[in-house]
Amino acid sequence: MVGIVFVEDDTSFKGRLRKHLRNPPMRTVFLIVVLIFAIPVAIAYPKVSNVAQQNWSDVQQARDRHFVKVTAASWIYPFLKRQAIRMQEADVPAEWLSVRFTNGACLPEHMAQLPGGKYAYAIESACGLLDEIQVKYALECAQTSASNIPGEAVIELQIVLDRLKIAFSDANLVQPVTDDQGQIRD
Repeated sequence: MVGIVFVEDDTSFKGRLRKHLRNPPMRTVFLIVVLIFAIPVAIAYPKVSNVAQQNWSDVQQARDRHFVKVTAASWIYPFLKRQAIRMQEADVPAEWLSVRFTNGACLPEHMAQLPGGKYAYAIESACGLLDEIQVKYALECAQTSASNIPGEAVIELQIVLDRLKIAFSDANLVQPVTDDQGQIRD
């Protein structure tokens, strides 16, 4: 008859493996965890690394990409228009004095980038007029409780906007906005 063999006394491979798996040392636990994580990583790594490499090259190209040479007129005009409308509708002093028209978009360096002709003249004169209007009505519009914009200031700002609109009417910077019936909105 075969005697009872205790797990501690079993010297066969199967016995040692059973003993090892019932009370595994930290080295075995670590190896099992590494295998559990290594298999999915080994399967997914080639695809993920290719995608990451492609995305990184796209980011690098985007950093180096030079789009169509954008002239200063194409971004200064919408900026000035937006600021003049903001000044017309100002409720607080921060909206009236949010931009100084002697620097920022109206810097001489930006004015030097403008193509000669009516666009440059319209932008330069608009910067000057907007600065004059801003300074002229600063006291009325700089109260902390509310901006009391005089009607004359709104009219002068509208004159500047109209001059800019006329000067840039043929610039084709953006497509005109249409409503549901196809009518061009202003």
